Amino acid sequence: MCFVKRTVVVVLMLLFVVQGLAGQERAIAHAPIGVMGNHYHGKGEWMVSLRHMRMSMAGNRDGTSDLTDGAIIKIENPYQMGTMSTKLSVVPQQMTMGMTMAGAMYAPSDTLTLMAMGMFTSKVMDLNTYQGAMPMGGMTGMGGMTGMGGMTGMARTQLGSFTTSTSDLSDMSLSGLIRLYEGDVSRVHAQLGLQQSMGANDSTGSVLTPMNSRTMMILPYGMQIGDGATSVLSGITYVAELGRRVYGTQVRARNAFATDDWNFGDNLSLTGWVQQELNDATSVSFRTTYYKQDAISGRNTAIVAPVQTANPANYGGTMTEVSVGLNRLVYLFPGEHSDRIGIEISYPVSQDLNGPQMKSGVTLQIGYQKSLN
Repeated sequence: MCFVKRTVVVVLMLLFVVQGLAGQERAIAHAPIGVMGNHYHGKGEWMVSLRHMRMSMAGNRDGTSDLTDGAIIKIENPYQMGTMSTKLSVVPQQMTMGMTMAGAMYAPSDTLTLMAMGMFTSKVMDLNTYQGAMPMGGMTGMGGMTGMGGMTGMARTQLGSFTTSTSDLSDMSLSGLIRLYEGDVSRVHAQLGLQQSMGANDSTGSVLTPMNSRTMMILPYGMQIGDGATSVLSGITYVAELGRRVYGTQVRARNAFATDDWNFGDNLSLTGWVQQELNDATSVSFRTTYYKQDAISGRNTAIVAPVQTANPANYGGTMTEVSVGLNRLVYLFPGEHSDRIGIEISYPVSQDLNGPQMKSGVTLQIGYQKSLN
């Protein structure tokens, strides 16, 4: 959270120290920076973009109810075998995910704009490990006898904490933005494309086990950068400009059709925004977004740790978040067109999760866009 506050302050200072651009171009011409594929171009036009998004997660929830560590370690371990703990014993505490997206757009005609994008993702997660609840007659993680029923009636000691991390090129996509209608006030366009997962789906890391030992193992799904899937990207966007104010709405979906042993669930998002122009160089925005994501499909049988993230069913759910943003045109690099800087902060107001899983927190997105002829 401190990182988000510091970043916002620095970016806002830079935006208003750098001279704003006056002229025919307007900051309000593009949607908030968190809206992808929100506009098309005229024949022969290019645009390059660079975005960075940082999302924080902390605490755990099942459905709409928050969960403590104590509640989670009472949950049965669905993949228990041999002397493995019969209960969940490793509990995620917080996670930070960073995504850097580089994109380019080119319009071969007034009807079609091509959009290519590559994404680099990094993930860092902190977890607590608790003494295992062993099978009947087994040994506890600290070496004491459990007796009948394993750890029933006994406190389970926290053995320590550990951190895992992964990073890689996560995916690449190519889409077409198809102009369907353009009038004096409003416009509509569709998106259709393909996304290919590029990152590893079997990354390993060192973990602290419920037996109080360190071992290397394949990390759970949430820490994997890729899933090996090829997906269809689709969407439709409507934008209306009424004087110094713009209204927009967009529906986007990702649906996997060529998959590996497992893949992240299909997702759907519905977002609506309003932007207010302060002057040609500056606009502010408010946006509301609804997300729905399915649970993971399939399973890697090598992922069996006694942690909630090892269960493919504990992924996905629904979330609604609100966002505030700012677009500003500035002079940074030479060229006929201005440079556009965007910043947006999002916060979830409701989450109904296929838990137990971690809760989403604040998301910060900063982006740069430059049109070229």
